[in-house]
Amino acid sequence: MSDDSNSNDHTLLDWAARLCPDSPRKRIKDWIAAGRFCLDGKVVTKAGLRLPDPSGRLTMGAPEVMAAAWGHRKRIHPKLVLVYLDTDLAIVDKEAGLLSVPTENQSKISAIEVLANYLNDPRGESTRRSYFSTAEAIKPLPVHRLDQYTSGLLCIAFNDEARRKLIQQLRSHDFLREYIAYADGDAVGKTGIWRNYLRLDEAGYNQQVLEAAEPGATEAVTHYEVEAVYPRNHVSKLRIRLETGLKHQIRIQAAAHGLPLIGDRIYHPGTQKAVGKKGAVLPYQFKRQALHAALIGIRHPRTGKSVKFQSKIPGDMQALEERLRG
Repeated sequence: MSDDSNSNDHTLLDWAARLCPDSPRKRIKDWIAAGRFCLDGKVVTKAGLRLPDPSGRLTMGAPEVMAAAWGHRKRIHPKLVLVYLDTDLAIVDKEAGLLSVPTENQSKISAIEVLANYLNDPRGESTRRSYFSTAEAIKPLPVHRLDQYTSGLLCIAFNDEARRKLIQQLRSHDFLREYIAYADGDAVGKTGIWRNYLRLDEAGYNQQVLEAAEPGATEAVTHYEVEAVYPRNHVSKLRIRLETGLKHQIRIQAAAHGLPLIGDRIYHPGTQKAVGKKGAVLPYQFKRQALHAALIGIRHPRTGKSVKFQSKIPGDMQALEERLRG
């Protein structure tokens, strides 16, 4: 790529044109804008960038190594924080009230849609190109879900292969999911395992606990550890690990074992009673189920490396704990 003239007078487009002598400059400029050239392994998208002879450093195609991952928390919506981002997946931290994925009966925006809007915002094209090496629209794909009024960490994939591998980890119980919950009642023992057969009701919304395996039932397995006890109120703070992951699994099993989650409007009789009375105050003034997805652990679908992500309990649950401590 040497040239007798001053190399600093040449642009990225000039150098890229020398790499592709049989292609029109306009097409090469479009390729640059689409993130198809890399300098020192990093995507470059400014055709007019002036630089000295990049011989051996300028290449066409995706970087040989995975793009640097997002390393800090960034709020991209009033109810959603981006925790981690790379070309295969994202980890987001959602607040209670935000849907995980779009649903037929809900017009409200979901975490999946918030992330898609953020990544595909024309004002953020340079960021998208630097991470994904493309100007094409990014389509986030769901891996698992959180109930609308459960807060915490959610994993989202960006391609079919990553999604397939992550779902495979869910099915083989290698996808670590831990939650913090506050439950009414005194837990039996410091640690334990809940095993129940669950089946959705005819509406397909609420779970039912069955005495034994029946048609349409699936076994749910949940591990728990008591982190704290608030004896004055007979409340237990639990760290819960999902082995299986059925709809409402933690909530229905906790209730079935005498530990209904504070604020649960479906499976906690006390909360149901308060909601049914006009003007009644909810127990502990807590307005949703006291459940937070605090930890995710996965094997990265591309590298195979084990990675973990953690989230502190949100402000409403911190305030609940302070009230319980009294």
